[in-house]
Amino acid sequence: MKTRLVLCSWISLLAACSRQPEPVSLQGYNVLLVTVDTTRADHIGAYGFREAETPNIDRLAREGVRFDRAISPVPLTLPAHCSILSGLLPLHHAVRNNGTGGLGSDRETIATRLKQAGYRTGAFVGSFVLNRRFGLDRGFDLYDDELDSEIVATNGLEAERTGDIVVDRALSWLQTRDARPFFAWVHLYDPHAPYVPPEPFRSRHLASPYDGEIAFADSQIGRLLAYLDQQKLTDRTIIVIAGDHGEALGEHGELTHGLLLYEPTLHVPLVVRDGIHRGQVASEPVSLIDLAPTITSALDVSWPRADGRPIAALVSTKASKQGGAALYSETEYPRQFGWSGLAALRRGNYKYIASSHPELYDLARDPKETRNLYETERRQLRALIKEMSGLQAGQVKAPQTVMDEETRARLESLGYVGGVALTDGAGPRPDPKEMAPLFRRFEQVIWHMHDQELDVAQKDLESLLAADRNNPVFRSTLARVYRKQGKLDRAIVLYRDTVASTPQDADAWFNLSVALQEAGRQKEAAATVREAIRFDSKRPEAHNTLGISLSAEGDLEGARQEFQRAISLDPTSARAFNNLGNVLRQMNRVSEAEKAYRDSVRLAPKYADPLNGLGTLAVQENRPAEAIPYFERALALAPDYYEAHLNRGIALELTGRRVEAAAEYRRFLLEVKGKEEFSSQRNAATQLLARISARS
Repeated sequence: MKTRLVLCSWISLLAACSRQPEPVSLQGYNVLLVTVDTTRADHIGAYGFREAETPNIDRLAREGVRFDRAISPVPLTLPAHCSILSGLLPLHHAVRNNGTGGLGSDRETIATRLKQAGYRTGAFVGSFVLNRRFGLDRGFDLYDDELDSEIVATNGLEAERTGDIVVDRALSWLQTRDARPFFAWVHLYDPHAPYVPPEPFRSRHLASPYDGEIAFADSQIGRLLAYLDQQKLTDRTIIVIAGDHGEALGEHGELTHGLLLYEPTLHVPLVVRDGIHRGQVASEPVSLIDLAPTITSALDVSWPRADGRPIAALVSTKASKQGGAALYSETEYPRQFGWSGLAALRRGNYKYIASSHPELYDLARDPKETRNLYETERRQLRALIKEMSGLQAGQVKAPQTVMDEETRARLESLGYVGGVALTDGAGPRPDPKEMAPLFRRFEQVIWHMHDQELDVAQKDLESLLAADRNNPVFRSTLARVYRKQGKLDRAIVLYRDTVASTPQDADAWFNLSVALQEAGRQKEAAATVREAIRFDSKRPEAHNTLGISLSAEGDLEGARQEFQRAISLDPTSARAFNNLGNVLRQMNRVSEAEKAYRDSVRLAPKYADPLNGLGTLAVQENRPAEAIPYFERALALAPDYYEAHLNRGIALELTGRRVEAAAEYRRFLLEVKGKEEFSSQRNAATQLLARISARS
């Protein structure tokens, strides 16, 4: 590694530089980057919030540098972290929303550069939003994104893990003996809605569980600091604490984040401790895109040209009114709803928000953004409009991607939605701030769905769709609610409307095919999903769905081929492996079926279906005693798995445990009483019970 003396450290004072201090080098320092999701700067103690319980972040602010005006380039988790790690704006790394696309393989990140420089690198993330499939794993020796691996079909989908689990993994890695310096990125997702902090933070923050979540996240930062202190590594480690974006908490009509570009969702905490500079405050506005070039510059590691700049010499007690770089932010999330995207540009104290109703604010005089200066400050406005146009002219077009079913379901469980963003060619779109009241109602609907309050969600969605009839998200979400309620005919009507309005949308065809399949209309489902495949042949869920329809129609070989295609496209699909096992079992290809089931269990240990499949296979092979533990494991995971109850009864009877078998048959008959979809199994159970009774 080339050695270079750093005359002014990356966060040194201008005044200190002018006094020509002793040369300082941070080369070979460790780096700990902690990103705390959905965290507003003004809810941290070091930023003046009296109700905060953030002693560890506050400690770092006292011992390092607090950046008073740091902003996020986008109020969404995935694109924000792409910017943090790459130093690029969303305009240039092309990841504009959660769940679609990913950071390109040609993009350098902090991890790729530090790994090349001889660092060991580890990432520990708390949410599916940052799953490795989205490209952030490049450069990491270990990318720990393991979540509860239940899949969509289990209705027990987990899309995040708590900060204590994340930090456990990080500490385990840090404690590994290795002479190399480390770069560790720890992502704490806890402050993201829904706000359910663990005790004792829940009791301490009954009036604001959001602050309880931040307090819990801070306590986990404390565990990391305790380890560094104990190992005497603190003063040889650059420690960075950053929010990825904020949370509106009802301000400007937004409950969470992603829709608007006001300060509550853009202004984030940023604290840096390098072991050298203490108790300083940087007042100049900076962006999260500045972190990557700043960290690498401090370590004397080369960095490619990017949008961010090393934020050296920005620590001062006063910020210039007009100085500093122009800071860009955007959100494309509203386009999913058929509304317009938003972009903002800040230089000094002035902030411009581009939309059909433009806004200009002087944040020094109007920090709450209540007085629009668009009509009065024309000179400032023209300069910012021109600068924004230049930035946007060089934006990179993201390749069109389709969100798979697992991704959609996991994001929905976190309160996000996904869909096909409408293009500008479709005509002018509504301004998101005018649609904020509808969005707020929709945010509440998502949590009704999360809490299984489907009747409430249905009523509210019907009202929302009446208010905004062309809204694709409202329509598709209402259709999903109808599906969950078993109102499949209503869901099919809405999905057909979507197909009619966007006939080349593979997602619309796929959703329609799933609803038709659930309604038992297998031939229509097969024809419809073939349309989805015609527009997007690389969607594994579409091949899986076609395989199910073909299997129901008796085309076992055709179904087997489709399940194999699904697996080739997504080798981690536990559901496709399970379905393949079912077909192979019916084809009497026993060893292949068993392998497919075991692959499914390996990928999703809490998925009950392949366990039931292994038990059924054992019964068919006249090994009923071996089958019983499989059925019991399946039922432990899914107590309402009626088919497994029936199968367990059969296995018990075959092993001579007729009393237990009869009890299982009676339980099955009681639980499926009145359920038409189980009519054939009910008849079988009745006959089996009668046979046992006749022998008694």
